[in-house]
Amino acid sequence: MTPTINPYPELFSPIALGGTTLKNRLVALPAGTSLVQEGIPSHGDVEHVERLAAGGVGMIVGGATVVHPTTTLRSRKLVEAYQEAVIPATAEKVEAVHRHGSRLVTQLVHLGREFIGGESDSPPVAPSPVKTVRDAYPPHELTIGEIEDIVEGWRVSTENLVAAGVDGLEVHAAHGYLVAQFMSPLTNRRTDCFGGSFENRMRFGRMIVEAMRSAMPAGRILGVRLSGEEEIPGGMTIEDCLPIAEFYAGLGVDYLSITHGTRGAYVKDSTQPDAVAVPSASRVRAATGLTTLVGQRIRDAATAEHILKHGHADLVGMARALIADPELPNKSAQNRLLEIRGCLGVNQDCRAFDPHLHCAVNAEVGRGRHRQAGVRASETKDVYVIGGGPAGLEAARVAAERGHRVSVFDKDTALGGAVRVAAAAPHRSTVIDVIDYLGNEMRRLKVEVNLAAGIDADDFAEIRSIADHIVVATGSRPAPAPEWLDGHPTASVDEVIVDDPAGISVGEAVVVDDGDGFWPAYNAAESLAQRGWRVTLATPLTALCSRVPAESAGPLLRRLGDAGVRLRVAHAVAPGSDGRTPLLQPVFGGAATALDGSLIVWHGPRQPVLDLGALAGDDTIDVVGDCVTPRRIGHAIAEGYRAGCEI
Repeated sequence: MTPTINPYPELFSPIALGGTTLKNRLVALPAGTSLVQEGIPSHGDVEHVERLAAGGVGMIVGGATVVHPTTTLRSRKLVEAYQEAVIPATAEKVEAVHRHGSRLVTQLVHLGREFIGGESDSPPVAPSPVKTVRDAYPPHELTIGEIEDIVEGWRVSTENLVAAGVDGLEVHAAHGYLVAQFMSPLTNRRTDCFGGSFENRMRFGRMIVEAMRSAMPAGRILGVRLSGEEEIPGGMTIEDCLPIAEFYAGLGVDYLSITHGTRGAYVKDSTQPDAVAVPSASRVRAATGLTTLVGQRIRDAATAEHILKHGHADLVGMARALIADPELPNKSAQNRLLEIRGCLGVNQDCRAFDPHLHCAVNAEVGRGRHRQAGVRASETKDVYVIGGGPAGLEAARVAAERGHRVSVFDKDTALGGAVRVAAAAPHRSTVIDVIDYLGNEMRRLKVEVNLAAGIDADDFAEIRSIADHIVVATGSRPAPAPEWLDGHPTASVDEVIVDDPAGISVGEAVVVDDGDGFWPAYNAAESLAQRGWRVTLATPLTALCSRVPAESAGPLLRRLGDAGVRLRVAHAVAPGSDGRTPLLQPVFGGAATALDGSLIVWHGPRQPVLDLGALAGDDTIDVVGDCVTPRRIGHAIAEGYRAGCEI
């Protein structure tokens, strides 16, 4: 037998860190699950880290772990390491991780003036009473006694986690949280021994490292996470980060983890460049000589291998890519690249925490693995899937993995449905990755795919007579413009995203987001603006991008502003007194503007495509995805997954 050649020799080589050796250089970065009850990790949290370890990473850095009661949330969804009760649950996590040859490091944080979108019964605190733009209240300025008490919280938390057997700990000194707030002149305006000079601003960090080391046996790993660039006006840059990195190296920490950004902007979406923090990490590594970990929008083993081979870092971290597919390391090492379920970078489910971590493309995250997933069915069935969007393809994938004979039918000449339209929008091309992955799975699992094969009522009757089970996943279509706009130039968001409306020359356009607040209308506005249209986006909602993930909304609105798109909240497009002339009408009163000559791009709720007759009550038919009611990719994938498991 020919031995398997390691396609990524740098990435899958061991490295010594602290007093241990990691089996490879791929690290699961901190990503809290919120699978936590009263500050204690639940069994679901343990299962999550075990999936990561079984997938082949060398080290896992557990996040969302706080050190003091002054930084807990009312929901108690962050792990509270200062509680002694955290020890047994953490020990269970350590055992699960070690079982697969990986190592577990826990990141400790105090949020300071930031409360990550959750209410707290404690006031926000900071080195100085400088309010963050992200929260409503100015922080309380910490006294020296309060600072010392928080440092003691770091020591107690370390003691508890060491008792649980963790392999190491990481100080979260990035993303504008409390340690970073002390380091930055922007947020630290103190005049005592904790402010002013560089040495004074670093005193808090020094005290934390010393307190943690006092509670750590020799050989345990200690790291520090830093923002190479805070990416905010007046924030710290790489020139500020380098002396900070050298300071921590001088304290004897084992590694530095380099990232970019502050809260609300550090989880880079699909519009951001890949591997954005690598230049900063490279400079930190050169300046300190310390083992350096870099992450942030690194999505594949090839990128990680390049980073390591060129000496930019010693370890490469991934967060969302490993949520999307915990098996990414094993599949990469075995050169099974087409089987990797890629992260889309849309931040829709993984950043919502409603009520805990989910993933748009991996239905098992937050829900657990279905008991029949991957289990061969007791009876092999002929399964017909009508619709080649994400819901239908996921149902086909899971059913085929369970041994069923599966055929897919789609009316279009390419798989993807509405996802293919979304991927045509500016900066949104990565959403097609889920369709590419599922298409590859169809080939691997020998699913018969029939394109340009629309199923009408007669066809359905025939299929019903020969199939053992049918999955209906016919998707949705754009809502038509209101009848009163008949005779006026109109288009759907799908039409303008894919191309300019036929027969209409470039000019003025009004894109109407009729209450959705999600991507489609904004995609349409950006598409038109890029082609030279003068665009107004109007919505009756009182906020912009109200359902676009927070990390995406800011970059999106900046791009629209730079493109000259006029944004009108609390404005509806309605007929004038003649019942025909479209007016841009303020929702809460005021003068209306006539829209004669403007192209109206109407975006109302999409409509299900389901014209196959009455299906209710037939347990040999599943109806999934947008044809039930139009929603998001995550809903479609979850419903397709469940259907495939239960056939």
